[in-house]
Amino acid sequence: MKTFGKRYLGVYLIVHLLFLVLAVIVFRRAEVSYPFVRLEIGALLISVILTASISLFRMEKGNSIVNTILGYLVIIPAIFLLRTIFGVYLFRFSWLIYIAMVLVGIIYGIAVWVVSLKYKKEVQDLNQMLQAKEEGMEENKDPQDH
Repeated sequence: MKTFGKRYLGVYLIVHLLFLVLAVIVFRRAEVSYPFVRLEIGALLISVILTASISLFRMEKGNSIVNTILGYLVIIPAIFLLRTIFGVYLFRFSWLIYIAMVLVGIIYGIAVWVVSLKYKKEVQDLNQMLQAKEEGMEENKDPQDH
């Protein structure tokens, strides 16, 4: 729970700043101001969703592919919530939301690929270290001990 709280605070900071920037963009282009409470509740909900997704992604228990798929499925409601918060002023066309979902999926896929490469390299390094240690132990055995 402590790590979830730390992650949540970091994600909330980023999401809140992003929401403020998006609200300024909409205000400048369409001269529509959003109520602070609407932005705040949206930032809180999206931060919880993104933190849950990150927690699923970083979970070490279970199959990593299943965790990745679940993490991506958890992100999808955040995109629709973003459309509900900012409405047609930010997402003028409905297909833009699907492009955003595809971009999130691509970024997520790249992140999974990078993590899997790092994990495979760590496993190879640990196996080499174990093999070297076992070979070193076999050389140091005395025949008198048996």
